[in-house]
Amino acid sequence: MINVNTWTLYDVLCDYKKFNQNRIITPDSSEYRYFPITKSRLRLCVQAAHDARISLRTHLGGDSNVYEIIIGGWGNTMSAIKRNNQEQDVAEAETQNILGAHHMCNIWIQWFCDGTVNVGHLNGEVFLSYKDRNPFVINYIGVSTAWGATGEFLIEESPCTSIVVRQQLIETSHFWVDYNESSGIPQNAVMASEDGLYIGRTHHRDSLTPGGIRNNVCTIAWGGASHDKKDFQILCGRDVNWVKSWEGSVPLYALPAGESEDDYALFIGRVLHEGVYHIGKIQPNHQVCYIPVDGHEEPYIDYETLVICDYYAAEYIGR
Repeated sequence: MINVNTWTLYDVLCDYKKFNQNRIITPDSSEYRYFPITKSRLRLCVQAAHDARISLRTHLGGDSNVYEIIIGGWGNTMSAIKRNNQEQDVAEAETQNILGAHHMCNIWIQWFCDGTVNVGHLNGEVFLSYKDRNPFVINYIGVSTAWGATGEFLIEESPCTSIVVRQQLIETSHFWVDYNESSGIPQNAVMASEDGLYIGRTHHRDSLTPGGIRNNVCTIAWGGASHDKKDFQILCGRDVNWVKSWEGSVPLYALPAGESEDDYALFIGRVLHEGVYHIGKIQPNHQVCYIPVDGHEEPYIDYETLVICDYYAAEYIGR
C-alpha cells in the first residue's frame, strides 16, 4: 500500500509563498485547460474526490504527442499513465484513496530526455513511472476532472515563454498583416463580432500585445490602462472559433499572439462587457484576461479564447 501525502488547504496556502502557482478550478469535463511550461519538473496540489487528470503535450494541435496522467481513477483506487490516448495504460499503480474532496494531495511530475516520466509524492517517493522509447518535448500542461468529479489544482508556475511558443509565434507570423491606412482593413481580416470589431496586435513597452481594432485603431490593455495604437497588425485569413475559458487557461488550438514585456506568452481573449465585445490578452501567469475598457485595463477570470479551426499543426515543427 502506498503512503499518501495530503495537505490541508491551510498548509497549501502557508506554503504558497515558497513557489509561484497557477490556481484553477476544474468542472466535471474531459476537456483539459492548458498552461505553457518551461520546466521538466513541476509540483502540483490537487483537491478532488477522484479522477484528477493531467495532460503533458508538445503543442496544442490535435496531432501532438501527449501523456495523460490519471490520479485516483477507478473509484479513487488506481493511478495510471496513458500515451497518445491509447486504450491500454503504459503504467499503473494502486493508489487507494490518494485523493480527497476536502484535502489537497501534493504530488510532483518529472520527465527526462531519456524518456523517463515519474510521478511522485511530496516525500520524494515515486508511485508511477514510465520509460518511453520514443520521447517527445513537453511544452504544455493541462488539467481536468472527470467521471463526476470536480476539482482544484495549484500548479507551479513556469518562469517564461517556452521555446516552442516562441517558435509558433514565428511560424504563424504570416497570419498577421501590417495595417496600411490607405488600404484600410483587409477583406480577409478576422472579425471578432458583428459590430466591426477586429483582432490586432501591436508593440508597447517591450511587449507584443493583442487587442481589438475599431475605427482603424487598435486598443490594448497594459499597465492598468488602455492604449490606442495606429501602428498595428491585423489577424487575417483564418477560420476561428471562441472557446469558453477561465483563470488564465487556454484550450487546444489556441493561437499564441504575443509576449509580455517580461517574456510571458500572451493569447487572444474576448469578453462581453456591458453588451459589447472587447478583445484582450490572456496572460496565463496572471490567470486572467485583460481587456481595455474606458481607458482602464480590466481583468476577467472568465473569458473566451480564440482558437484556430484550420490549425497550423501541419506547419508546426516540434523540437
